[in-house]
Amino acid sequence: LHYAAIMKQQLCTRLVGAGWVIGFTLSSYHLVLLSKLTFCGPNKIQHFFCDNSPLFKLSCSDTSLLWKADSILISFVVLGSLCLILVSYMCIFHCILHMPAASGRKKAFATCSSHLTALAIAYGSCIVLYAQPTEEVSLETNTIVALLNTV
Repeated sequence: LHYAAIMKQQLCTRLVGAGWVIGFTLSSYHLVLLSKLTFCGPNKIQHFFCDNSPLFKLSCSDTSLLWKADSILISFVVLGSLCLILVSYMCIFHCILHMPAASGRKKAFATCSSHLTALAIAYGSCIVLYAQPTEEVSLETNTIVALLNTV
């Protein structure tokens, strides 16, 4: 609610830079692990995009380390950002509850509820898709959840 007072040009530049550096570092590590995979069978992925689970299932290599590393990295990124967003929403709810007008509170809660619904769909599908360290995920379930996440 104090966005204009807090968000200055220098802070914005630092946040964007940190996002780029962290994203590049994590994805580079992941790509190095993926580049070590070997494939000796069919090369068609039964998915509508090249996602990790179908790619791991096609590989002849031992992918247990990749499953664990992938799960840890994704959990860190997804759950870390989700925690930051939820803390932000708790601060927003605190401010809303202290508003004097009931109509203002109702309007603010209506706006927040649609945001939280979108948040639940996006983060819920990401957690189901990527934050599981098991290789026993069915590709059919993965495809359905990935479609929900994409849409």
